[in-house]
Amino acid sequence: MNERDLQVLEQYPFTVNGSWRTRGAFLLDTSAGRLLIREFSGSDYKLQKEQELLQHLKDCGYLVDRMEPDQEGRLATVYREYFRFVVKESLDGRECDTRSESEILKAASLLAGIHKDLRGFCEVTEEERLRLSASDAVLELGRHNRELRKIYTFIRKKNKKNEFESAYLSCCLEVLLEAQNVERRLRDSSYEKLRDQALTEGHFCHGEYIHHNILVGNGKMAVINFEKFALDVQVNDLYLFMRKILEKQNYDFRLGSRILDSYEQVRPLSMEEREYLSLRMQYPEKFWKLANYYYNTNKAWVPGKHMEKLEKFLSQREKRVSFSREILYNKTNYTTEFGR
Repeated sequence: MNERDLQVLEQYPFTVNGSWRTRGAFLLDTSAGRLLIREFSGSDYKLQKEQELLQHLKDCGYLVDRMEPDQEGRLATVYREYFRFVVKESLDGRECDTRSESEILKAASLLAGIHKDLRGFCEVTEEERLRLSASDAVLELGRHNRELRKIYTFIRKKNKKNEFESAYLSCCLEVLLEAQNVERRLRDSSYEKLRDQALTEGHFCHGEYIHHNILVGNGKMAVINFEKFALDVQVNDLYLFMRKILEKQNYDFRLGSRILDSYEQVRPLSMEEREYLSLRMQYPEKFWKLANYYYNTNKAWVPGKHMEKLEKFLSQREKRVSFSREILYNKTNYTTEFGR
């Protein structure tokens, strides 16, 4: 998008007083308040469902970034035949501070509330289940593990290996064994029962509930960027949020326990959900992400930061696995130990 493409705004029922670039979009100062415009490439169907979900959350009292329709009521506006744009509310605030325990715990409670209010908020037909459901986690981990094996074979056959490749080979088989074990245990768990329940009863997830999409300002917390919303086991949101936070906090056991407790004070987890969360936390997701990034980019040059991330993953491995097991087996112990 460039300045010339801002002409698309002529199709909206507001006037623009000023605009400036932000990451992947333009911020707008308009007669309707602060808005944001960005290119859109998804389906109109899912966009409409997202708007319904956002309106429901707003009606429940949450701060979310709904879309603004154009003068013809369209959420996605066509410009020059090939380009489509959406205009959204731009909420005030900064990103949730991953070093602030109070903000982290508030975000966990907020997620639990959103999950409660998104359960069955609308009727879901069989066709919508097919179109809105997230991928099956068992199949997803199976794909990840096949990719790890393929990357291992690729690197092992190389004559000359860089630092990252050598480090990857030295630990891959052990980590892959761990990953395959999680895949097997997930297949044998009650996950499919949880997933079927989520699809049947209409359990919606944010899809990318991480600190970048949580805004803090004026004593309030807002949630933005619901583009990846889906019908899914809602624990997936909690898993992603916890993994991102705990990676930055070296899998601090006390913090992880308090995050989980803050969530459960609003929406308690069933034993099946706790088991699923434990297995997802045990899976070496960061290792797969690093390997996948390496394989799908310039393999001749690996940034030094990539090596640092691998070393960090390996240093946190024991703590991560230990914490994931505590989630399942020692809820009473950590609750008592930290006076919750």
